[in-house]
Amino acid sequence: MDTTARSAEPAKSELEKAIEKSVAFEGLFTVYQDTTDGSTKMAINHDQLDKEFIYFGLSQDGVVEAGHFRGLFRDNKIVKIQRYFDRVEFIHVNTRYYFDEESPLSRASSANITDAVLFSAKIAVEDKESGVILIDSDPLFLTESLHQIKPSPSPFSRPGQFSLGNLSRDKSKYFQIRSYPKNTDIIVEYVYESPYPSGSTSGAVTDNRSVTIKFQHTFIEMPENDFQPRYDDPRVGYFTTQQNDQISTSVTPYKDMIHRWNLVKKDPEAEISEPVEPIVWWIENTTPHEFRETIKEATLAWNEAFETAGFKNAIQVKVQPDDADWESGDIRYNVLRWTSSPVPPFGGYGPSFVNPRTGQILGSDIMLEWVFFTNRFFEEDVLTEAFSTGSKLNEAMDPQFCTFGNHLHHNNIFGMNVLQHFEASAEDLEGYQKEALTMLILHELGHTFG
Repeated sequence: MDTTARSAEPAKSELEKAIEKSVAFEGLFTVYQDTTDGSTKMAINHDQLDKEFIYFGLSQDGVVEAGHFRGLFRDNKIVKIQRYFDRVEFIHVNTRYYFDEESPLSRASSANITDAVLFSAKIAVEDKESGVILIDSDPLFLTESLHQIKPSPSPFSRPGQFSLGNLSRDKSKYFQIRSYPKNTDIIVEYVYESPYPSGSTSGAVTDNRSVTIKFQHTFIEMPENDFQPRYDDPRVGYFTTQQNDQISTSVTPYKDMIHRWNLVKKDPEAEISEPVEPIVWWIENTTPHEFRETIKEATLAWNEAFETAGFKNAIQVKVQPDDADWESGDIRYNVLRWTSSPVPPFGGYGPSFVNPRTGQILGSDIMLEWVFFTNRFFEEDVLTEAFSTGSKLNEAMDPQFCTFGNHLHHNNIFGMNVLQHFEASAEDLEGYQKEALTMLILHELGHTFG
C-alpha cells in the first residue's frame, strides 16, 4: 500500500480540527456552528481585542405579557473584548461620564466608576500563526449574559400577574446566524419553563408552562467617519445619549449628545445638495397593498423639512420584494414594518439605535399594527385602560415611551363612527383613514430622525 501521498499531507492545526465539522458564518466575527449538535464557537481576531464594538439587542418575537414583541429595540451599548491570561472577557463600558483630556482630572476618569464584566470564557483554541482565538460561544449567546431577557420582578406587579419561568438551556436554541463585514447577528429562541405557572395570559401564549422569546444579539463595528457629536440644547426636544461633564462647575453639568443621522452634502458649497448617503426606508412586504402609496407619500413628505437644513432628496423609499434575500430584522435596512398581533401593543412605534460614543443614528425601524385601522378595544379595557396611556407597556419599554399612536387610534375610532353615523361615502371613509395613517407615519418618522 502506497502511503507516500498520505504522509505528505500537512497535519491539521488545532483550529482546523476544532471547526472541521462546522459551518462557517464569516463576517465581522466568524461564527462556527457544529453540524451535529448545533453548538457554536466564535472566532476573535487578535486585532479585535481591546477594541470597542456597538452592541444592539432586538426582540424579534415574543409575547406582550412577557415584555417582548416583534421589533422592540431593547439594548444599545458599548462592549469591549479583552484578554485576561487564558480567558476572554466581554466588558460593558460605562459611557455616562465625560472628562476633558486637557484637565489633570482626566487621569482619574475611572475613579469610582465601574464597567460590567458581562461574560468570561476560557480560550478553547489559539492559532499562533493567524492570531485567531476561538471560544465556545453557547454560554455567551444561549444565556442572558449579554442582555437580560426576563424582566425583573416589579414592585408594582398586580397579584396573579404573569411572569416568565426559568430559562431552559436544553430547549433554548439558535434560530439564525448572520454575519456581514460590519455586523454579526445571532438570533436565539429562549425558552422559559414554569411547571406550575401562575397568572393569566392572552391566547397568544399557547401554554403558560413554556414560553419562547426570539431575541437578536448584534455586534456592530464602530463607524469610522468624521461624524461630530452635537450637544443638546434644552430649549429644543431631542432624543439624547446622556453624559455628565465631570469637570464642569455648572449645577447642570450635562453634555448630552443628540441623536441624528450622518447626512453629509455631496456638494459642500451648495445651499441645497443631495446627501452622500440618503436615509433609505423600505416598506415591508407584509404591508397591505392599499396603504403602500400613502406610506410612501407620507415618508417622502419629510424631504421638505430636510430641505430647510440644506439637503435635497434626503429620504428615499423602496418596497421590499416578496422574494427578498434579506429579512426585516436585518439592521442594514430601515424598515416600515406591519403586523397584526393578537395583543397589539400600539398603533405605531418608531425607535432607532445609535453609536453611544457620538449619538450618530445607525439604524431604525417603524412598527405599525393593523389594530390602528380597526374599530375595537379589548373588552376588559373598555371601562378601565382603553383611554389610558398605554399601561401594558410602560413597564417594559423606555421611559420615553410615546402614547401618540394610542390617542390617535382613539381619535380614529371616534371619527370613523361619526362619519358612519352620518352615512359618509366609502370614498370619504377611505380618505379619513389615509389621513390618519399619514399623521401616524409622519409622527413615528419624526422619532426616528431624532
